Amino acid sequence: MWAMSSRGGAQAFITTWSAVMLIVLCMVGTIIMRKFHNSVFVGAFLGAVVAASQMFFLLFLIFLGFIDDRVENGMSSDGERLTSFVCLVQSLMLASFAALLAGHRSEILDQKISLEDDHFSDGGDASSYEPPKRDGV
Repeated sequence: MWAMSSRGGAQAFITTWSAVMLIVLCMVGTIIMRKFHNSVFVGAFLGAVVAASQMFFLLFLIFLGFIDDRVENGMSSDGERLTSFVCLVQSLMLASFAALLAGHRSEILDQKISLEDDHFSDGGDASSYEPPKRDGV
């Protein structure tokens, strides 16, 4: 809300949009990491994290440009300094999480496979499976 009341519409929009994108990324990431352990979803999540990291790095650079503009106009640039620092920190945190996720994605995918293997550890195997019979056939 601070950005909306003290800055222009464009800065308010990018600040709000980046916050919404971060919240959506957190929610989708939680769902994928808890439920969908296959290579498509983990890869899409990894790509989204990398894209968000790049977005926050670009926002860092944009806010650095806003600092120069405000200093040239004799205005205070404390808000832009804080926002650019937060964007840089967020970019670095997302990039480190992406590197961590990329490094351990095979272990995440192996957890799903080991859970499926536990189904057959009770004595049954895939060759002994019989589909249910339909009535009237």
